[in-house]
Amino acid sequence: MAQDGRSATEPYRVRVGGTWYWVDPGVPPAGIEPGDTVLIYPVAGEPALALLQSPLGTSEIVFASLEGDGFRLAAADIAALHLAAVDEVQ
Repeated sequence: MAQDGRSATEPYRVRVGGTWYWVDPGVPPAGIEPGDTVLIYPVAGEPALALLQSPLGTSEIVFASLEGDGFRLAAADIAALHLAAVDEVQ
């Protein structure tokens, strides 16, 4: 991901591996649910695309990488969380 979209206000595209994704920063947290694909912008470090595994609004959020490996992040360590979906046209 060449550009940091954590402060984006309009939908944008990212390429992860060989797949393009549409990312929508305008979806509020209440509209993001377990099972959704999200782009995580941590307070420190590189963004990551993952599957949300637990509800938002807790102190620790559970994710799974695209390869299926589970991981947890403290909500305080996440600067932005944007809803993402595969770009079916690409």
